[in-house]
Amino acid sequence: MNARNSLFLRDSVVTVAVLVGLYGLAFGLQFQPLQIPGYLLIVGFDLIEVAFGSAGANYDLLFGVYLVALGVGAAALAGVLRAVSRRTDLPHWRLGAAGALAIVGTLSLLFALRVLLVSTQRTPVLVTGLAGITLIALAAWLSGLFEVNVRPAR
Repeated sequence: MNARNSLFLRDSVVTVAVLVGLYGLAFGLQFQPLQIPGYLLIVGFDLIEVAFGSAGANYDLLFGVYLVALGVGAAALAGVLRAVSRRTDLPHWRLGAAGALAIVGTLSLLFALRVLLVSTQRTPVLVTGLAGITLIALAAWLSGLFEVNVRPAR
């Protein structure tokens, strides 16, 4: 296995683990802002069900396949982030996590846009729009596209 395939496989494992973790936060915590990414993963799958029909008894299996497919897409995005990142000293897990957060952030912004276009409700648009922007900004920070200095200058 060459280095590129090895990196993609590692990124895929990290991204799927992050997505499963975000999904778990939706049920494991009672702090609503941290539940939003998991909820967005569920909403994304529900939209696929609307388009292709109900998963029925295969819901858990197909939802797992959906998370893996999103993880593979996020791993591809992590590869792009690796190529454009100015920093070469980043741990590999950060790029995988950045890819996963960017995918969920994009889902969030798409959901906000969909609600904006089909309803008059503004609260879901604001909440999911802000969540999407936050997740994409966190992904950019994790991938080294920008830095936040928290140490006082000497």
